[in-house]
Amino acid sequence: MDLLINRTRIFVDSGDYTSHEVDALIHPTNTFLWFSSDFSEILKRLGGEALEREAISLGPVEIGQAVATAPGRLNCRMVIHTAAWGQDMMTDTKKIRQAVSAALELASRNNCLSVALPPVGVGRFPAAAAVEATFLSLIEHCLNETAVREIHFLAPDRSLEMVLTQLIHSAQAAMPEDPPSVPPKNGE
Repeated sequence: MDLLINRTRIFVDSGDYTSHEVDALIHPTNTFLWFSSDFSEILKRLGGEALEREAISLGPVEIGQAVATAPGRLNCRMVIHTAAWGQDMMTDTKKIRQAVSAALELASRNNCLSVALPPVGVGRFPAAAAVEATFLSLIEHCLNETAVREIHFLAPDRSLEMVLTQLIHSAQAAMPEDPPSVPPKNGE
């Protein structure tokens, strides 16, 4: 399942988001950039301890800020760490949307054509609401000029995949027949 908005395609994927061949992996985390979630542990295991050390050295940051590190042993150009919660380990829709927006803006500024991310805030906020907040931020980003052309959105389990599929169907139904597209840049 996928959704095209302007020149960016959002894909619904399942499985390990680190296995995608993308320019950047987006890592939702806390303001200290500690690796404190299931996704963090996967990144650390596959990317190496140096990935976490580099991220922590760039913190702390504010909620809604993102920083990029080298990928370690991961198969991408960079890992973008975005702060969606503080030391209290709690988040909400506003924080999730700020974090997703910051990560995608950083990816675009670094000319990343493709990114992969899990739903931001799952485990710290009701899962379906976290998926929806992340998805709405993706759409908002795609409606503006961006270098990002592919977004791989991980549905970590069947129930969240169903939530995401319904969101995509709703978005498709709300789009005009011939949606306006961003005019190409010179040379594209």
